[in-house]
Amino acid sequence: MARRLQTTGRMTGIRKGPVAALSSWFAAVRNLLWPEQPPRPPRRREPAAEPPDPATRHAIDRVEKVFLRDFKWVFRRMPQPDTGIDARVEILDGGKPTGRCMALQIRSDTSCIRGEGGYIHQGKKAHLNYWAKHALPVYVIVVASEDLPIVWQRIEQPFCRETQTEWSIAVPDTNALDASARLRFEEAVPADPESVMRSLFALDRPLMEELQDRTAFFLWDEWLGPPSTFGNLRIVIGDDPEEKPDVELAYHLHADGLHDIMTTLFPWVSYTYVAPISEYSEEIAVHVLEAELRPEAYAYIEAENFLEAGYPQEEEPPIPAPEDFMTAEEEREFWRSRGTSRSPQDRQD
Repeated sequence: MARRLQTTGRMTGIRKGPVAALSSWFAAVRNLLWPEQPPRPPRRREPAAEPPDPATRHAIDRVEKVFLRDFKWVFRRMPQPDTGIDARVEILDGGKPTGRCMALQIRSDTSCIRGEGGYIHQGKKAHLNYWAKHALPVYVIVVASEDLPIVWQRIEQPFCRETQTEWSIAVPDTNALDASARLRFEEAVPADPESVMRSLFALDRPLMEELQDRTAFFLWDEWLGPPSTFGNLRIVIGDDPEEKPDVELAYHLHADGLHDIMTTLFPWVSYTYVAPISEYSEEIAVHVLEAELRPEAYAYIEAENFLEAGYPQEEEPPIPAPEDFMTAEEEREFWRSRGTSRSPQDRQD
């Protein structure tokens, strides 16, 4: 790997002097050709959901260990589990990203009913309706005391018992969260490229909406291999990559290059490098990317908004009359001019 630009700066690796002057000249030209848009109003943030209780936090911790340590997959906690989804798991193939994901609702056994051969998990009807349309397979995971296995069940409506306001599902003891579960998860999550891309667009739609007509920076750390490992993704939405990240993801991914990761996990953005790759140690380099939504992402957001809002209220367009069309009065006048009192009602079909 070629020696990269050494810098004492934090991230950008841009040196002072002629390079800085040239950058300023390019910035001036860009501002002349594309004037700066007026500032957008502050982004509206949804109110944070109530934090999970201690038992649920402990359950999430135990499940995270299984997926990170045993499965060696990516485990992402959801910061606002208001829809009942506590975590998102991303399947890796030998440490490389695949874009294949699954959603988890994680509960301690104290929140479930112990039945014969397993647990009965109950939930809100609104959550079930949401999960039925979810872009990912959704699983409920029940965590018992330390000496009992963690168990799981895929949430599908045929397996659920529903009332007007609630639903329930059986989580059998035979569904242990172990190596056999990993195989079943891999079989259940679609692997074809179209399905994977569809799910990523659906999952990241909130982030895509945040990035509309805005500048965003993706900052990746690279542990210089071999093999190369990329992680610690920071996403900054704004004009300065040095600002506090809006999104931080603790990835630890193997790949031949960063482009493979970006196109696999974020197919809805196009990106360019802001500066040469910089090294702030002998082992770690930083990639600073400027990203924007692809045209396909804008089209996706527009289509989803249209489908959710429903067909707009529009008047029926007028029907054009044929060139030889005659009104009833014109037809009467035509026959009167010929000495005939024929009426339009006298027409024969």
